[in-house]
Amino acid sequence: MKSISEYLSEDYAKWADRPYISTKENGVYRACTFREAIDDIRAISRALLSRGLADKNVMLCSENSREWILLYFAIMGYVGTCVPVDKEWTTYDLQNTLSAIPVSAVFYSRSRKERFLPLQAQYPDTIWFCIEDILPGLIREGKTSSLPLPGRTQMGRTAMILFTSGTTNIPKAIPLTQENLFANWETLYKRTPMTEQDVSYVFLPFHHVYTGVANILYTIVSGMQLFLCSGLQYMIPELMEVRPTVVCTVPLFLYQMHRAMSAELLEVLRGIRFLYCGGSFTEPGVKAYFIRQGICLLEAYGTTETSSVIALALPGDPDLAANGVVFENLNVQILDPDENGVGEIVVAGKSVSAGYLNRNDHYSEFDGDGYHTGDLGVLSPDGHLYLKGRKKRMILTANGKNVYVDELEEMLLQNPLIKTATVFEEDHHPAASLVSDLPEKEVQDYLAAVNARLPKYKQIRRLYLKPDTPGGRIK
Repeated sequence: MKSISEYLSEDYAKWADRPYISTKENGVYRACTFREAIDDIRAISRALLSRGLADKNVMLCSENSREWILLYFAIMGYVGTCVPVDKEWTTYDLQNTLSAIPVSAVFYSRSRKERFLPLQAQYPDTIWFCIEDILPGLIREGKTSSLPLPGRTQMGRTAMILFTSGTTNIPKAIPLTQENLFANWETLYKRTPMTEQDVSYVFLPFHHVYTGVANILYTIVSGMQLFLCSGLQYMIPELMEVRPTVVCTVPLFLYQMHRAMSAELLEVLRGIRFLYCGGSFTEPGVKAYFIRQGICLLEAYGTTETSSVIALALPGDPDLAANGVVFENLNVQILDPDENGVGEIVVAGKSVSAGYLNRNDHYSEFDGDGYHTGDLGVLSPDGHLYLKGRKKRMILTANGKNVYVDELEEMLLQNPLIKTATVFEEDHHPAASLVSDLPEKEVQDYLAAVNARLPKYKQIRRLYLKPDTPGGRIK
């Protein structure tokens, strides 16, 4: 196992002139080579180190882009700890995150600037960078610098901090080391050997550990070429244009492809060597359709706390009921199984985080057995894992977002005139049922105020009033 900086040095020697990251410019894909990308990564690193950011936490919030990838590798490989956050987060979410850990610098895209402006006065010691405005200058500056660049080669140091939902409380900060992040590579490669001959088309958000590790980080090991989606509305046409061999998706987009299926799209999908699908449950009928059409669809199961994958389907496995086969390098057990073998999934291994930062509560999910996922499942003797639901109350949206029911109910109950609040899933989105003596208009206004504090995927789409409350259902 090597460090990020060591892999990049090897890549520079092996693949300098090979195309690496392709992005659309004026409707045409244009590639930068491994040499160009690594030169920029090193230049950015020197510029950040010259600003005193060595061993500091650096937040990254933007749309998917080549610039995001360059910053991701620069921060983790040479500078400090990368803190990638959801571009959909509101100012309220971002403030919760900034209060959870010290952040010395923030990179944000121009489209997210308004969300960060209110925070800059509250955190005067933080350096604020608008990516489009500052990055070209940082690259020019770094390329003229003679600052030494040894690289962060201590595999046990924190390289990344990711966050769980933080709607009402301080969010859980999940530290991951380079050892965590690379721990699953060999097992993944044995099952699905990705190489420099592969082409990946990427459209999932980079800040997710699933995408960030499998789609981005592992490219510096495999040498795989990346084509970035220019917009989700162009996903299917670009799939047919790029004709990738490796794709990571979530059920939401699998369903979209299923609805839009054509002879040409089916041909393209059959050409994908490994079509991974994770982040949420896949409807069995849709999964069966893809596999029976000769598409190498591989269902994956994992968590942020385990550096993504815990179980992955084996190519050609006839067991379509399973949600994957447990990775051989992990110790997965079912805790306190019932008479049907159903119990909580607990994971131990080198990919598992050491535990949440700054937590001194009594319900930590980490102990001597490993990480307690909160998921319920059955494990067969040959390693097939069958998911059976959640131990905790959580809505898992079709695009892989986690929405914690208790947090939304707590927000609704902050108004003392709301007697009870029950949040549940409806059409893959949060809905709520309330009992209150408030007039319907006031309930509507209050819901709007609550939703304004939430990113779009957490917002309550429908609200139902109980029979003893005038007004019926509020849409």
